[in-house]
Amino acid sequence: MKERINKILHALNENLFEREEIVQLALLTTISGESIFLLGLPGVAKSLIARRIKEIFKDGNSFEYLMNRFSTPDEIFGPIAISKLKKYDTYERITEKYLPTADIVFLDEIWKAGPSIQNSLLTVINEKVYRNGQQEIEIPLKGLISASNELPAKGEGLEALWDRFIIRYLVKNISDPNKFNAFLSTENIGFNANIDEKDKITNADYKKWQKSISKVKISDEALNVINVIRNYIIKYNEKKDTKKPIYVSDRRWKKIVKVLKTSAFLNDRKVIDLMDCFLIAHTIWDEVEQISIVKEFVSDAIKNHGYSLKYNLSMFTNEINDLKLDIDNQTKESKRITYYEPKSIKIGNAIYYEIVDNGNLQDRNYRRQINYLRKSAFDTLNKSTYKQITLYDKNGEESYNNRFEAFSKEPNTITIREYDSWNRNNTGTKYDLISNRKNKTEITTKIPHKAIISEWNKQVNSVINEINKTIKEIETFKKKDLASLKENIFVNKKLALLAEHNLNQTINSFASEKLKVEKLKKEYDAL
Repeated sequence: MKERINKILHALNENLFEREEIVQLALLTTISGESIFLLGLPGVAKSLIARRIKEIFKDGNSFEYLMNRFSTPDEIFGPIAISKLKKYDTYERITEKYLPTADIVFLDEIWKAGPSIQNSLLTVINEKVYRNGQQEIEIPLKGLISASNELPAKGEGLEALWDRFIIRYLVKNISDPNKFNAFLSTENIGFNANIDEKDKITNADYKKWQKSISKVKISDEALNVINVIRNYIIKYNEKKDTKKPIYVSDRRWKKIVKVLKTSAFLNDRKVIDLMDCFLIAHTIWDEVEQISIVKEFVSDAIKNHGYSLKYNLSMFTNEINDLKLDIDNQTKESKRITYYEPKSIKIGNAIYYEIVDNGNLQDRNYRRQINYLRKSAFDTLNKSTYKQITLYDKNGEESYNNRFEAFSKEPNTITIREYDSWNRNNTGTKYDLISNRKNKTEITTKIPHKAIISEWNKQVNSVINEINKTIKEIETFKKKDLASLKENIFVNKKLALLAEHNLNQTINSFASEKLKVEKLKKEYDAL
């Protein structure tokens, strides 16, 4: 399947430049049975690509039309059968060679269609049926490609039709100078694609593929990424500065998943993988300025959350946390202790401690009590050696007439003596500082029983072995399965690096938990 699709893509891209992605998306959308909208100015190969896509079907019919404000349903769905109207009074259209009989449809300037055409297109796109007179006929439509140089105007009832186009793509002019030069030098860029007849898709192939696509499974990783993206959109819409919210209906998500399933099937897989999820970026924007925003949503979801369910760390984290709690309970004992801490008093711009004094600390000349010491000075005192200090009164006025020195053995006491250079034997007087009573919890260590340590060792070894096993499993997945991510025919292989980043991130997280449990073992072994 993959080889066949690659051959078709090669033929579709012949003599086209910087159009690989749009061709891939148009092919993918068509095979999934959905619709694609191409936004771009005239002359960027929108209609050429649409015409080439019709070539992928064997004996396929196509219909294309350039819409204008005056387009009528007759021009799209066929003229009224006048003979039936006259003879049988039956209102039916002659649909042959019009949209109802086409496999591929290209409608240019789609938003210029009138309401009657729009309403019929809604049913055609969504249900693949067309109501012709009194009967509903199933139509062979496989893919509808639309184009315009503008987005649908607001307030004109085009929202429902806009929602039907699952893939949306902004087509720009060629940017690479070398490719532009090659484009100018290329003659006869034809509308037809030279696809080998044996590679073309038959109606039988298409019907068979649709059944196979419906059986493709959605991986847990893909579901997780989708839900992360939905949450990103909700948060984005809730921002106060968001002028144009992003809206993705439940029906649209269902259609998006079908496109992802088709990608998986055409890549020879039975399960959607993370590379398929990159396609979501082409399906959830409504405005051009949202394109870069949704790309970031998708990239970030895959980069940071891609394998978070496949390799769940929480089980190990919970087990390690429970083990740590048990170790703490068995090796640590807490005791409540009461202590006193000097009370800080702010006087002016400085912080002081008040000394409990019965009148001994007096200014010699002014007979004022000087029982305040700056906290900064107290913090520098030695435990046994006297150091000169300055005392202050309750207003923060310094004493110039007395010279004192002090030391402090305890946090809430101070020993003071008056400085006397002739008599150094004065032992000084011990004073208390006015203090606040406080409580604290002190942790003491105890050694657990050997049987308990033995049980811990079993748990530690079990956790380490399981983590090593998981890391090895991820490494194996990286070497084998990650290689297939780079081979997705609809997504740039460079994006596989984002998925790989998530795997590396996951490995680091497991290694970090392993270090935690090894540290726990060292701690209780050290007892």
